[in-house]
Formats: sequence, C-alpha cells, structure tokens
Amino acid sequence: MNTLSFHPLSGIPDVTTGCCLPQLLWDALAVSEVTPQPGDILVVTHKILSKAAGQVRNLSAVTPSEQAYAIAERVGKDPRLTEVILSCADTVYACDRGILIAERRDGWICCNAGVDASNAGGRDTVVLLPEDCDTQARDISRSLTAQCGFPIPVVICDTHGRALRSGTVGVAVGCFGLDPIRRYTGAADRDGRQLVSTQEAVADEIAGAATLVMGQGSEGIPAVLVRGFAPSFLETDAADLRLPKERQLYQIQGEAFSKK
Repeated sequence: MNTLSFHPLSGIPDVTTGCCLPQLLWDALAVSEVTPQPGDILVVTHKILSKAAGQVRNLSAVTPSEQAYAIAERVGKDPRLTEVILSCADTVYACDRGILIAERRDGWICCNAGVDASNAGGRDTVVLLPEDCDTQARDISRSLTAQCGFPIPVVICDTHGRALRSGTVGVAVGCFGLDPIRRYTGAADRDGRQLVSTQEAVADEIAGAATLVMGQGSEGIPAVLVRGFAPSFLETDAADLRLPKERQLYQIQGEAFSKK
C-alpha cells in the first residue's frame, strides 16, 4: 500500500480573465517549495479555470426571461440566478426545497448546473462550471509536463452533493493523464472470489481528498499536488465517470424545463 501525501499550493493570486493558468501553477509550485516528482498528480479547482476563461457573471447584468421568472417563483430562487442556470443546462428539473437539478450540455448532472456564488469574487457574482474541463486539464498537464520533463496528470475538481447523504464532497469534473476508473473485474478478492463488477472511481477519490486540503471557505488554496498514488500515464479524460442514463439507479423527480 502506498503512502499518500497532499501538498497545497500557496501564493496563487486572485485569478482574472486572461491569466495563464499553467504558468501561475508552475510559479506556485516554486513558491510552495514543492518540487514535482514522477507519479505526482495536480488537482485544480474548476473556479480558477472559470475565472481565467471569463466564465463569471454579474447578476446585475442579467435580464431574466419569463421562463426564469416562472421557475424562480416556483422554487424560491433569484430569477437572475435561475436565468444563468438555464443558460448552462440542457434540462433543468425543479425539485423540492428550492433545489434545481440540471443536466448540463457536457453530460454532468448537478445542482444549479454547477453555477456557484461562493468565492466568486464579489457580491451578486457567480462562477460557471466550464464545459471543457477535460481539455483544460490536458492543456495544463502538457504545459507542466514540458516544464518538468515527465508527465504530470491533472484532475479538475468541484464539489457535489449526494442524493442520500448529507454534505458535499469533491469530485472530478475533468482529468487528463490517468484512468479515472480502476477496474477490478476478473480479479480475485482475499477469499479467492472473482470480482464481476467492482469499479473504483479513483479520480473522484483523489479529488475528494485534495478538496479536504483546499477547504471550502476562505482558505485560498485552489490547487494541491498529490504524491504517492503514481498512476500509469494515459491520455484519457473523465468521460467514463459519467453514468449512461440507462444505467442510472435513481431518476430525477420533478418538473423538467428546457431553455426556450
């Protein structure tokens, strides 16, 4: 069994539109006195990707549609926020307790289509979840790999709620350089019983552990270097983490709305 260690990257300034994230992350490694080693994985919160790409909205500049007003009144949300959520989703489901569950264009299903007001940079400001987290993970990985001289897998994380448990956990919404799933099918357990369906979502586990180091409040740690897992480097993305609809055990209940 490997010993894992988690190294927070400090010294990353507030990210604004147009920032070169790979360079900021490389500089942060030096400031944090963390020297990358072969087998290391870099976990990055999606928010700094969103801010660098300009995926930030000021609600004062949003004009809600009639549809947004209707949904907002139904679930008790700000109609401006509801309009932004609609713009990021293929389908939005109005659920109980003011919850909007969205099926995004990139295939992820999450609360509020990933639109988040925490640590957004100002009052009435929200950050969107990028639709190309795999591509951005690839670009960061290739840039850091060129700097290091050896491959650096990258995981992009966000926090998601769980249907049957309290609290949010960090999950992978994009990755490059590692297989997000560890498959045990055909292997034997300690009793010699052959495993037929066991699949471990290692990208989610890595994201969850790194998120514990990042924190969810004012910690200001948007990236963590993970050492010890040392996956085989593969040019794969997070697509395998998305469960096809026909295999989903739970179906969303509530009125469905599509952007008009």
